[in-house]
Amino acid sequence: MTTTDGPAADEDRRPTSRSRSSRGPSRLTCLGPTAQPAFDAVTSASVVAVADDGRLVLADLARGLDLPGGHVQWRDTSPEETARRETLEEIRAELGSLTPVEVIESDHFGPDDLTYMIIYVARIRRLLPWADGHESAGRVILSPTEFLAAYRGTRPGLMRHLVSSALTALTAGQRAPEGASEPG
Repeated sequence: MTTTDGPAADEDRRPTSRSRSSRGPSRLTCLGPTAQPAFDAVTSASVVAVADDGRLVLADLARGLDLPGGHVQWRDTSPEETARRETLEEIRAELGSLTPVEVIESDHFGPDDLTYMIIYVARIRRLLPWADGHESAGRVILSPTEFLAAYRGTRPGLMRHLVSSALTALTAGQRAPEGASEPG
């Protein structure tokens, strides 16, 4: 008989309960993309996944359309690894370079136990064939405007901020380096 002394590699490192009614809703504070919380305090990572044509590749989840992302698991060694794993699981896509867009501080576990969510932006490098059995019902590709109009999450203002910041960061990363000449 084999026993394990710790959690399974695919278990969430810091499970969150959906119920928080005794303390009210979690307070979320945007800290900006340069904040660097300790990895053991990061509970989740998500990605604004952008196709070459500028449309977003989204997960069709039970709660509605959303950015691919999810909880850090015991096997994950970095928030970037979490973001890439969740993107593969939820929209069956491989990502290019990840750029931090926002670090969000949460008091979900209480004011003395702050945790963090990290949001990235990345270009889709490759969409893999879809097969049933993934963490979402499918992937949906929409313009940013269409997604924001369809988004039904509890914090639409935050989602607008994340998508806008992501697209700005992606555009800034594609500019020609200073001193480079424009093609004639």
